[in-house]
Amino acid sequence: MYRYVMGSGGGLGNLLKASEEFQQTRDWVRYPTNSETPTVNDDSRPDPNGGTTADQVGLTANTSARLQQTVTLSASTEYTFSVYARAVSGTVDFRMRNVTLKDAEVKTATTTGPDGGGFTRFTYTFTTTTAGPYELALQNDTNATAKDVIFWGAMLNQGGTALDYEYAAPTTGGSAPAPAYAGFGDAYGGVTAYYSLRKFTEAETLNAIRVRRSSDDTEQDIGFDANGDLDSTALLAFVNTEHTIADEDFSSSTGWTLGTGVSITGGVMTANTSGTIVSYKNFGDTGAQQVRVTFTISNYVSGSVRYMNFAVSTTGTPRTANGTYTEVLTLQEGGNANHGLQMFDTFVGDIDDFEIVQLTADGAVTTFYDQTGNGNDATNSTESEQPLVVSGGSVLVDGNGKAKIQATASTQYLTATRIDPNPLYSFYALEKGTSTGAFSGFTGQWTNSYAIFFGSTRASVFDTLGTRHNVARGTTMTSGNRYLISAVFDNDIEIYQDGTLEGSVSAVGDLRFSDTSQKLRFFSYSANNSDPDSCLQEIIFFNSDQSTNRTGMEGNINDHFDIYP
Repeated sequence: MYRYVMGSGGGLGNLLKASEEFQQTRDWVRYPTNSETPTVNDDSRPDPNGGTTADQVGLTANTSARLQQTVTLSASTEYTFSVYARAVSGTVDFRMRNVTLKDAEVKTATTTGPDGGGFTRFTYTFTTTTAGPYELALQNDTNATAKDVIFWGAMLNQGGTALDYEYAAPTTGGSAPAPAYAGFGDAYGGVTAYYSLRKFTEAETLNAIRVRRSSDDTEQDIGFDANGDLDSTALLAFVNTEHTIADEDFSSSTGWTLGTGVSITGGVMTANTSGTIVSYKNFGDTGAQQVRVTFTISNYVSGSVRYMNFAVSTTGTPRTANGTYTEVLTLQEGGNANHGLQMFDTFVGDIDDFEIVQLTADGAVTTFYDQTGNGNDATNSTESEQPLVVSGGSVLVDGNGKAKIQATASTQYLTATRIDPNPLYSFYALEKGTSTGAFSGFTGQWTNSYAIFFGSTRASVFDTLGTRHNVARGTTMTSGNRYLISAVFDNDIEIYQDGTLEGSVSAVGDLRFSDTSQKLRFFSYSANNSDPDSCLQEIIFFNSDQSTNRTGMEGNINDHFDIYP
């Protein structure tokens, strides 16, 4: 057995640190960072050299449970990761993993390995892509059962085979490396449906939402950034792509409503007006957005002319001389928009090269993806009924700066395939809208009426007999505040708000529904009945008993969205 004692840092052959001190959190980061984090009992077991420097690591019943170290590596280079391991009893499976490359190998440790003390030296070889930090992990197997593994002598060296082991001392100062993103799905399995503006798991490659931009109705999927949040940069780059609303060369007067004394001939709008005159054309529903308006005046004699959007009374600056004029204006919501030119003070002159270019736009959510891969996406193909994630060129965000989806009208909603309760555990990260009614409106399951909805002062559920059961809420939801609602439907109904039980009702009967046309409805429980300005960030459904995990799940959601103290 080889054991070279080095100074601080790794040896010439070992690029890791704390190769025998897995309890050193400056070097070995533990995941997940909640109640399911692995435990390390250091220097508690005989090592391959006959000493007692081996560490017993308790991997929790979680596929993401692991010890992880970050090391900077060269590009396009082969490396070998190695570790001595043995089982406390019987056999145990674990993974040696390159988290950055999303690659791993399963290893089986026993008590009768060929190296000293029953250890086996396991190796895992990989080739880097780019130069930079890579995260290497000793991680639980995908079977996600709790297990104890004894580890000693972790090493990373360049090349396709493991070199003789060299001891590497722990870090003597500084702070722990920044952890990689770990999502809800990394900590908790068995999710039936997951809709969120954060990434479900670190390895997931799905998208969060599909967005339609208002300028030209083009749609695009939007995924996540390196922090696991909605990729706002990609979202804005898509939504705010410049789009020409109008580029009028006045080759024809078709479509134009011309004021008295105004005509269009040979590519020029000629005006000889007395009083206030408007000439306009309908360019369709431009929505709330920022636009750049340009036009040219020639043969100027007198008076003023300015751009005008008649639907929302947005006006430009009056122009009183020859020249080409450009200005940026913000249009508000106003339906089908008549854009044109307003002439007054006896304007006499010619106008050409009239152009309107959209600079910012709205982004409407057409699909809220189910990130579990079960395919239960929430959708709405009707444009007027789609909630927004971008308004007037800006991403809608909560008080913590994280993106949110907002229903800005009472008729906006998304629907997904129903999920049978009994039991049904669900979690909702939301912001209450401005409605003064009882309904706070963020999800429902209905046919004709509804089966489940949540209100400011109560929650209601219908059973298979059509009987309505109300759960009185202890705290009224306040408009503009953010909440984490947990709902448990398991014959009994329990409603939790920000981790505290708000109310319950017992023995409500079977909550299953035989009508397969029933759907989940987010933001409203029936047509024309929702909460304007209500917002959603995450909805999670379990079709299984999660009573022992509820507190941990609430903590996981709150840690990310920072909803309540």
